[in-house]
Amino acid sequence: MKRKLKILHTSDIHLDNNIGLGADASPGQKGFTAVIDEAIKHDVDIFLLAGDLFDHNRVKQPCLDFTTEQLARLKCPVVMITGNHDCMADYSVYHRYDPRDAGAHVTFLQEESGSVCRLEDYGVTIWGRGIVDHHPGHKPLESVPRHEHEGWYLGMTHGYYVDRGAEMFSSLITPSEIEESQFDYLALGHVHVFSIMQHGKTIAAYPGSPNLGQGAKEMSVALVDLDPMQGVTVEKISLLPGAA
Repeated sequence: MKRKLKILHTSDIHLDNNIGLGADASPGQKGFTAVIDEAIKHDVDIFLLAGDLFDHNRVKQPCLDFTTEQLARLKCPVVMITGNHDCMADYSVYHRYDPRDAGAHVTFLQEESGSVCRLEDYGVTIWGRGIVDHHPGHKPLESVPRHEHEGWYLGMTHGYYVDRGAEMFSSLITPSEIEESQFDYLALGHVHVFSIMQHGKTIAAYPGSPNLGQGAKEMSVALVDLDPMQGVTVEKISLLPGAA
């Protein structure tokens, strides 16, 4: 049985080694802090992080400590995957850092072919596939498993949505793949501009980036309502006052 749920979906934080305190905090720090604040403000049921938490795999301990502190502020389930900047290659930061150190509420989906977690208390199944190698042959939505449980079915992946052409890009996501996935909601990462698309029953979205140092014109996240009667609705939340 599906129940009403509220989800905060973010991606492309791009934390790096520019770590400061107070007014000297980096754009990535400010963005991630604002995202966590927003999740707490809205008392969300689930927090989804769809890759590129880190800008590269060479981040040092101060950045990792900051990350753990922020993730630990959340009390709801956190489900995350890697992106192309913090991919699960042999040199990945995640071979020396475990985000689950922030608490048992953090689930890190890291199998190369995708993996599934079941949040029984919420009636939610989440399939997630991050990036090991970002190249034209990588298909983020390849071999999505069929939904075997009652309740909501959510997907998470990191790549470039294209409705025509653009074969020169890597990690492509196509309309037919979104439709065939049968997800109720697909949480995307990689593109730094908020956007929503629907194919078949599946609503997918990029939340944008909360990091103004990455060329984004505004800091944004996606607030997702799952309602058994109304279906899935996605709202862009701008994290800067007066943002368009």
